[in-house]
Amino acid sequence: MNLRSLLVVLTVICLGLLARPAHGQGASPLTLEVKAGYDESGHYRVDFWFPVTVVVANDGPDVQASLEWRFAGQSDATVRYELDLPRGARKGLTFPVMANEGFRTATVTLVAGGVTQARVLARLDPIDVPQTTIGVVSTDPTLLNSLAGATINNATGTPILHLDPRRLPNDAALLAGLDVLFIHNVATAELAPEQRAAIAAWTRMGGQLVVSGGTSAAQTVPGLAELLPVTVGALQPNTSTAALATLVTNSSSKLLPTTTVSAVTLQPGATKLDRNSLLTAWDVGAGRVLFAAFDFAALRTWAEEATLWANVLPITPRIALGQAFRLHNDNLLRNALNLPALRLPSIGLLLLLVSSYIVVVGPVNFLLLRRLRRVELAWVTTPLLVLGFTAAAYGSTFVIRGVQPQITQVAIIQGYEGQTQGQITAFLGVFSPQRHSYRLDFAPEVLVTPGTFENFRFQPTTVTSDGNVTGVRELLVDVSALRTLLLEAPTNAVPVVQSTLTTDRDGTVHGQVRLTGERPLRDALLVVGSNAQVLGDLQAGATVSINLPPDLANFPDQFSFSTDGVIERSQIINSLFNANRFDESSLQGFPETDGVYVLGWADSLAIEPRTDGKVEPQQGTTLYLIRLKS
Repeated sequence: MNLRSLLVVLTVICLGLLARPAHGQGASPLTLEVKAGYDESGHYRVDFWFPVTVVVANDGPDVQASLEWRFAGQSDATVRYELDLPRGARKGLTFPVMANEGFRTATVTLVAGGVTQARVLARLDPIDVPQTTIGVVSTDPTLLNSLAGATINNATGTPILHLDPRRLPNDAALLAGLDVLFIHNVATAELAPEQRAAIAAWTRMGGQLVVSGGTSAAQTVPGLAELLPVTVGALQPNTSTAALATLVTNSSSKLLPTTTVSAVTLQPGATKLDRNSLLTAWDVGAGRVLFAAFDFAALRTWAEEATLWANVLPITPRIALGQAFRLHNDNLLRNALNLPALRLPSIGLLLLLVSSYIVVVGPVNFLLLRRLRRVELAWVTTPLLVLGFTAAAYGSTFVIRGVQPQITQVAIIQGYEGQTQGQITAFLGVFSPQRHSYRLDFAPEVLVTPGTFENFRFQPTTVTSDGNVTGVRELLVDVSALRTLLLEAPTNAVPVVQSTLTTDRDGTVHGQVRLTGERPLRDALLVVGSNAQVLGDLQAGATVSINLPPDLANFPDQFSFSTDGVIERSQIINSLFNANRFDESSLQGFPETDGVYVLGWADSLAIEPRTDGKVEPQQGTTLYLIRLKS
């Protein structure tokens, strides 16, 4: 056999060995199917959460297994999901994933008994941050594809993602990467309550929801009626849509079709975008809901379809706190933390320690031994004194820093007028007086960013879940070090605020703000852009009169807050609003110059962890950002 033939044989043998199942001989009884991204085709946005759907089947004996998600090039798993697989089981589950850079592939591995049983490569397609991302929930896979070439917010190319209504997420955070959501010919009343709640919460956080009427109204309206700007009535066949031409420059009304439309009655505060109320809109929280009295498909043959939607969908900046912090690797807790254990010893204390050491080891030791006429014992007393000072210095660290971990938390809760539902974004810090690995467990709905924020670096960490508990199994904290996790979760504990506010022609905001819920707010402010009025401490039932001129420019620079425990509250406000954190066009303050917010503090902490299986005392504060109807 010549050398070339030998090399061919060896290559075939090596390829055969590599192709063998990783678990040993024979095919694995465990199989794996993976679909990732908003549209299950891999589309996602960097620093936003997106869903991964996995189906696992077991044709063998009962087994305990874990799913591990790794982005390309990562040695450790980003997410590990543990599950029981009895014989004959076929389980489908969806878990959240977040990428802090534009990965193109990821690997999902199924491990049982320490052996890899199955492995699937997931293709990913990151979406550029400037691009407006549109989700379409419809049984028509080509609906609104004309928008793919539209220019919205000066960004060319618009990703159109067709979403499966059966797999719409139950958490608004998994929709946050979408800017617009079109809903067409889908029975919204048959969606799970959690899915409808997620759509409503996503809208209030700044999303734009567009709902189809006309022949689709009987399906789309029932589950979303409370969000719509109109009351929807009977169908009106053979109705002209020529009024839409006014929303498109240089368009002829003769080119628009005649179709069946829904009769509508505007809700108070809603506006019609054309003279015949074919398109109506109103603000819901920081977002916007549009209702089309016609079926979206009716405009499919109109050449100006994409231009129409681009003109009526202005995308405004959103307060996406988690994404903003991840984008800049910004640790809000570290910036505001005033933990005594993190401080270095004072110069005076160090000088006293060194001086005492020199005096005792030198003159005092020598004089005592000379008085005792046993100077030769210095070979023994000097090392003992050195050891004693070393032990004293080491022991003093426990006096200064303690022996138990210290848990601190800064939480920001976004809420909306009249609503108890909101979104938590929290930084949780673990300070350890000694090198130790901690287990941190949270409720299953908490989204734990898979990494810690340390000195403007993002240190990857594996997040583990079993459907009942989510957390980090081994968070290694060095001696006298602080590691910080970023957490996100929905909440139903937002103070209920009601307002009757109007804005004069000169921009002055006046009226009343009332706290109707049972939860008080401390050091509250009313903020519009860079202008703020002090509301003080608000108790349940309190009403405050508002008279806020438009030219104060006093927020945030002219407000200071006392230290809340170990948290510098003024530093939190400055970090959030004294820079263009939310949008490049925003110099400071809130991204919407006309958005009206109530800011207030609370003593209660938003998220409770279990540390090494027990609840440790926490210190910290919670800031509420409650957007009012403006």
